[in-house]
Amino acid sequence: MTATGPHDPGGKVRLKLPEGVTGTATFSDCGRYRQALTRDWTPEGETPRAILFIGMNPSVAAAEVSDPTCHRELIFAQDWGFTRYLKGNVLDWRATSPKDIPADPEQASSPANIPTLKEMADEAEVIVMAYGKLHKRFAPLTNQVIRAMAETGKPLRCLGLNKDGSAKHPLYLRKDTPLMDFPL
Repeated sequence: MTATGPHDPGGKVRLKLPEGVTGTATFSDCGRYRQALTRDWTPEGETPRAILFIGMNPSVAAAEVSDPTCHRELIFAQDWGFTRYLKGNVLDWRATSPKDIPADPEQASSPANIPTLKEMADEAEVIVMAYGKLHKRFAPLTNQVIRAMAETGKPLRCLGLNKDGSAKHPLYLRKDTPLMDFPL
């Protein structure tokens, strides 16, 4: 919270977690940033199979609710046989509309963001780049995140590429969209 009240990322759509799915979320003290989101449906006694999705920026999803993008990615993860969904973003500033992301890259991404992405990547079998078209002012940050993820040695994938070479955002893609290698 701040002196003006809690940060409002906007957005009205908050979805219940599917039956049998538990969630966690890591927020900054001020509530403006969300570094990590998890969903787990691993059967008791089994080892989790985790997949990390890296999007543009977080919206309204929290431990107990999802937003449309996180829900869509969760469905992809389940369909591919994973039992644990990890979510991070190139920018960790919470906003439903990209126009509400601060123009200053240093404000749009907290110092905790990339270290948290690396921690989640350590747990994941696969990293899916799914950040869509970010404004060119964020290109250095995007490249920093891609480099950090490549350094983990984990396979980098995406659900296709936009004309500018950015990873497609998953929200409006077909359910049967295949994963492909993400070119470095």
